Amino acid sequence: GMIELSLALSILISGTADAPLIPSAPVEVPGGPGKFDFMNSDATDRLVFACHPSKSTFTVVDLKTGIAKDIDAGVAVNGIDADTTRQKVYAAGPGKSLVMFDMKTWTKSASLPLDGPGDSVVCDPKAGLVYVDNDDGTNLWIVNADTLKIENTVTIKEAPEVLVRDESSGKLFQNIKSSNSIQVVDPKLAKVTAEYTLGELTSPHGLALDTAEGKLFSVGKNGKLVILLAASGKIVQTIDVTKNSDQIAYDSELKRLYIPGSGVIEVVQMGEDGGKVLGMVPVNPGCHSVTVDPQTHGVWVAFAGEKGSFVQRFSPVLKG
Repeated sequence: GMIELSLALSILISGTADAPLIPSAPVEVPGGPGKFDFMNSDATDRLVFACHPSKSTFTVVDLKTGIAKDIDAGVAVNGIDADTTRQKVYAAGPGKSLVMFDMKTWTKSASLPLDGPGDSVVCDPKAGLVYVDNDDGTNLWIVNADTLKIENTVTIKEAPEVLVRDESSGKLFQNIKSSNSIQVVDPKLAKVTAEYTLGELTSPHGLALDTAEGKLFSVGKNGKLVILLAASGKIVQTIDVTKNSDQIAYDSELKRLYIPGSGVIEVVQMGEDGGKVLGMVPVNPGCHSVTVDPQTHGVWVAFAGEKGSFVQRFSPVLKG
């Protein structure tokens, strides 16, 4: 009613007038406290996913209703991705297996044992493949999306982090902690075709891609954001940002990068003359997971408190 509206307006007008994001109330996830890992969103089916490894579950938020449920994965999972064509979700993690779930019934339809802990999971629906990297190892698995059989294994450097796929080129970009670099993988050749060094950045975790602009964004635990050309690896800008971030998310329409870490979400606006920090908003200190809903531009995070597990939506503030 009017009270909520006037309260929202007073928040907007008061000290947070310059805040780039407005928080909504956190939504409790059933099942009690437990730490989260990677998040992902499915714009087609209007869903947000959050891996819940300490509970051996993954959280599904229905964006149409705002209701969150926790699905028993049977194993601990760190990374998750949806294939909307097949109506399947794929997740992998320290449970050393890749699991496939049906998106209509949320039941497990297949499971693949892995000889190491999975971490980041990326679907390629057109090719009918799922890419999974080995959290502790030096390999990336290329898995058949229908049979859940390993089709190929790519040798990469040790300790991979986030994996992203460029839909236009089909290439994969893989953050590597041990060498502070990004390895470029050609899945058709099943090999690393290039490696990009990251300058002042150490312990690269978050990785995102602007396909239209051909730019990669990598964020290190040391609080450095490096912007580089996806085609060549040339560094175009390095920006100081919040430390200890893990996952980052990019809104390609608003050209905004979201970096949660050290109790804040930092917002970086990309423009003609590069990236510029818009500001930061407080978030639960344990929060290091984030995804963007491209349809509404809502920014979603997940975190565990003492009493429970939560997902929370932030709305971007757009200056006229």
